[in-house]
Amino acid sequence: MKLDNFLFRKISQSFQEFSLYSQKSLGKAEALQRKKEFDLNNYLRVFHAFDTYFYSLADISTLTVIDAGGPIEQFTGYTKEEVIKRGYTLMLSIHHLKDTIRATRGGTKYFKYLYAQEPERRPYIKVNRTLDLICKDGRKLFVLAQSIPVLFNEHMEPIYMLNIYSDISDLQPSRQYSHYIIDSSDLEHPKKISLFDKNDYSDCFQSAVSKGEMRVLELIAKGMDSKLIADQLFISEHTVRTHRKNILRKMECSNMTEVVKKALVEGWL
Repeated sequence: MKLDNFLFRKISQSFQEFSLYSQKSLGKAEALQRKKEFDLNNYLRVFHAFDTYFYSLADISTLTVIDAGGPIEQFTGYTKEEVIKRGYTLMLSIHHLKDTIRATRGGTKYFKYLYAQEPERRPYIKVNRTLDLICKDGRKLFVLAQSIPVLFNEHMEPIYMLNIYSDISDLQPSRQYSHYIIDSSDLEHPKKISLFDKNDYSDCFQSAVSKGEMRVLELIAKGMDSKLIADQLFISEHTVRTHRKNILRKMECSNMTEVVKKALVEGWL
C-alpha cells in the first residue's frame, strides 16, 4: 500500500491548507446567534424544483456536518445519522484518494477566490464539482456536488456550507472530472471559473506512473505505436514495451485503450 500511504500524506497536507481558509469564522462571537436564527428550509425549497437530490449542511468553522437529508440512504446506503456522526472523515470512504486531494486543493482555491471578493458579493459565489461517489455497498454514482455558502458572520466569512448532491450518471456517461466556481454576484456577467488544472496534481499521479512512463502514455493517447514512440523519445522499442507493461500493471487495466480512457476521465491527460 505504498501508493495509498503516499496519497494520505498528500491529503493531510492539502487538508491543512483547506482548513486554514475554511475556518476563518471560527470563534467569532456573533456566530452562535446567527446559527440559532438560520432556517435551512428556506434554501432547500428552491432545489426541489430542479432535481432529486440529497444534501448535507457543514459547519465549516468547526469542520463538522450538522445536518443531512433527502433520499441519502436510498442513494448512498449511509443513513443521515452516519453522515452526521462521521462528518468530514466520511470523505475517505466515499471518495477515491485522488478525489479527496482534488476536493481539498480545489476547495482552497475557492476560498482564496471568495476572500478576494468584496464581502457583499460572497453569498453569490458557490463551487461545483463532479466526482465518483462510492456507496456503502461499493456501487459508484457519478454526482454533481454543489457547495453554497448559506450563513456568514458579520465579517462575511462563511459559517455554513450547504452541499447538494445530484446523481448525473445518466447525463454524463464519460464521467469527466470537473471543479469550478460559479460567481453570479453580477447577474449580467456571471462567471464560470475552472479550479482544475491537471498540472496541479501531477505529484499525485506520478507517485504511480514514472515520468518516462507518462511520456509514453501521452504519445499512446495520440495514437502512436511502439516504433513511433521509440523514435520520438530516442529510446528502444523494448523500453517502450516495458513502459507499456508497467503502465498496465500500475493503473490496473487490461489494455491501453482502457488506460487512456481512465487517464482522460481522471484528468491526467
